[in-house]
Amino acid sequence: MSDVTDEKQQQQVAFAMHTFERIHHVEFQRRFLTQETRHDGREFTQFRPTHVVKGAISTAQGSATVRIGNTTVVCGIKAEVSEPDVNSPDQGYLVTNVELPPMCSARFRPGAPSEEAQVASEHIHRLFNGTAGSKGVVDLRALCIEEGLAVWSLSADIVCLKYDGNIMDAAIVALMAALEDLGLPSAQLDPATGVVSADRTKAAPLVLNKRLFPATFSLLDDAYLVADADDAEEQLATASLLVVLDASNRGALANMWKRGAGRVSSQTIHKCIDCAAQRMEALIKTL
Repeated sequence: MSDVTDEKQQQQVAFAMHTFERIHHVEFQRRFLTQETRHDGREFTQFRPTHVVKGAISTAQGSATVRIGNTTVVCGIKAEVSEPDVNSPDQGYLVTNVELPPMCSARFRPGAPSEEAQVASEHIHRLFNGTAGSKGVVDLRALCIEEGLAVWSLSADIVCLKYDGNIMDAAIVALMAALEDLGLPSAQLDPATGVVSADRTKAAPLVLNKRLFPATFSLLDDAYLVADADDAEEQLATASLLVVLDASNRGALANMWKRGAGRVSSQTIHKCIDCAAQRMEALIKTL
């Protein structure tokens, strides 16, 4: 009889906690944070399990599926022949696009891309294509077929299938894995006809300048620094810090991007970089 009573009490407690979480989800998170823990049992600097599968899309030249916790992202890259820009006749293109469709989360609506998707697309484009004085991940000159006439244009579509926070880490890892999976067909331009012929049986791996590994940290309530925040925790975030390291350059800092109005001290930044280095080592084993 006592066992039945205990089980019923446990069910009542579980129901009460679930109801409290749904109605007061922000306060629910705070109750855990004040106890120096997180609602899913992780430590503050602990990342969720990460799984990477390359070659997930057979119709793409390169692809990968990445799952960080419940956040799931798929990236597919298509290679097409295009005319080069007149200002860079010996360089191809890498075009990146992040999609956060309504099917991945109720927070996103049909219609035009959300602001979060546009911001993610823009930052990933700059990160992988480089800026003035800084090399990108892809050697764009390796995409040249015939200078001034034909180059490869790589279109990378990064689609979120399920959103549960930390989309930037998932998108960057997915794009990096897809680029490593990509096989570029051998191509030649016929000068007489101007037609490019591609032999897909002789695909070569892409030349990459960098091997990037991201780690995102969130400042919750201006007091608690956590790694890899999920969707529920992001609701409390006053600032986030994306740290990207380059494994091909001994783990050098490749990019750092802060969002939000919350104050992040230099001591916190150094702590994030140290934690990002550990995260990089774990991701290298996954890839």
